[in-house]
Amino acid sequence: MVQRRRQIVLPREVLLVELERRCTDERCQAKNRIGLTKQEARAYRGFNCARCERWHADALTECDVPDWWEELTVTGLDALRPRALPDQDTHAATDDDEVVARLSAAWREATAREERDAGADEA
Repeated sequence: MVQRRRQIVLPREVLLVELERRCTDERCQAKNRIGLTKQEARAYRGFNCARCERWHADALTECDVPDWWEELTVTGLDALRPRALPDQDTHAATDDDEVVARLSAAWREATAREERDAGADEA
């Protein structure tokens, strides 16, 4: 009888950084250690608390990865992140859109008024 040896193969990726974040829940406040590879760092949007399992939105800052910050931002730190999660409320985006629309309309009105005034001065 031939006995075959089974191997467990784990893909190895170099860790870029290990973060330590605290749970923001007042009752939990657990320390969470998060290890990220470069690819995971590009897509990082937050973490689940190891103790209470709540999701906490988070983002990397230059202080978290000072040696790799430029490379991550150049290679699209935000490019891999979806704009909004499906379960998130999108009111903030619509509020921003309304503000931009109002400011754009006000700018167009001011420009048109200046052109009318300039035309009246020339006549």
